[in-house]
Formats: sequence, C-alpha cells, structure tokens
Amino acid sequence: MARRTLMFLVLVSCLGMATFATTAGLAQAPTQNDNDKVIALSQKGLDDDIIIAKIKASDWKFQLGDDDLIALKKAGVSSKVVAAMLDASVLTTAQVSVNGKNLEMHTLGQAKVGGRIGNALTYGVKSVKQKAFLNGRTAPATTGASPQITIALPKGETIDNYIVVQMDQKGDRRELEVGSAGGLVGAKTGIRAEAIQKTTAEPVGPNTYKLVLDASLKPGAYIVYVVGSADRVKEIYGRGYDFDVE
Repeated sequence: MARRTLMFLVLVSCLGMATFATTAGLAQAPTQNDNDKVIALSQKGLDDDIIIAKIKASDWKFQLGDDDLIALKKAGVSSKVVAAMLDASVLTTAQVSVNGKNLEMHTLGQAKVGGRIGNALTYGVKSVKQKAFLNGRTAPATTGASPQITIALPKGETIDNYIVVQMDQKGDRRELEVGSAGGLVGAKTGIRAEAIQKTTAEPVGPNTYKLVLDASLKPGAYIVYVVGSADRVKEIYGRGYDFDVE
C-alpha cells in the first residue's frame, strides 16, 4: 500500500513539473508582431508587389527604428518592401487616445442658432449664439476624471492646435458654442474660454505628446478639438475626438 502511495505521489509530481514547463514555455514564447508578418511573406518567396499590396490593404503597425530596419534587411526583406512599410507608417491625421484607447475623429455640424428671440426683444443688444453639435448623447469612450490623453501628430502639425473642450449635453446630442453674432461686442468666432480645459503638453516620443490636465474633469461630454478645422463654407463647424467623463 505504501509503495502504491509513493508511486502516485511521484506521478503527480511529474505531471505538475510537465504542466509548469509547458506553461513557462508558453509564457516565454515570443509574440508575432507586424514586422514578422512581412518577414514571413518575404521568406515564402512572394513577389514584392504582392507584399506591398498586402501592406496597403492591412492596418498593420510596424516597428521601424534603426535596429528594426537592420533586422528586416538581415531577414531578406527587400528595400522596396521596407520603403512601403515606412510609407504606411506615416501619419496623415492625428492619432488621439484616452487611457490607451484610440478615439475616432468626428466632424461637427451646425446644430442651431440660439438667442434669436432674446436678440429681437433687446433690439440687438443680446447676441445670437452659433452652436455646433455631435449626434448622440454619449461618446464611445468613457474615462474617469483624470484621463491620460496622448496625441501622435503628422509631420508639420503642432500640438498647439489641440485643445480639450467641455460640451453641453442637449437631448440626443452634444453641443458646442463656436461663435456669436450681434450684441454690443459684435460678431465673434471661437470657443468660449470657460469651456476650454487648461492643459500642458509634454513630449513622450517623436511628434507625440501627452496632454496633462491642470485640474480633474467634471462628469460630462468632452472633445479634443482641432483648432482651425472649421470650414463653414462646407458646413463643417470643426473636427475633434470625443469622450465622456463619468
């Protein structure tokens, strides 16, 4: 009986060691990145034009530092394919993320012109407000009061064009005052100063910045607004990347 018990304990111990070794092996196995996908296609003998077409049709994200470029060359990837990888990695629009989640850029349209009745009753003393809007009461991304906002910019862009603005939730949409007409001060364009949240831009990489908020955000709707993105001739009242704060 004692011998059977000893054999059972030895078997359990061996199985445990095998499971640990398998788990450790899985944990240590390198994950395939998008550079590896290109290397694999190249080593399978596919034509450069086919690989380039695949790159253009995919949303792969490449690592293209100096060491990565050397590794691609040693792996046999042609200069033509590497050039296509570099072209595919060039940003054409800003990439904005909140807490690591990428935000989509949206275009604001004109919601309504507020204050017409007040303007008429005060014989033009009160201004008429121009509003822009985004459909939907909430944004796809939600965060806490101190979000980590990161912005990667295309070449030639400046971080000064990106501001965090609080929006007004009205029914099934979110609104933003973008100008006013009439009144004692005449016509004005631009976002109200009190809606703009104070931030400091800190560089965290090549043409990449983190927007550090001076104070916690109140619950509500917000947008990383692109200054100068309005084209009212085309009925575009600005562009930006929206998120909510709970």
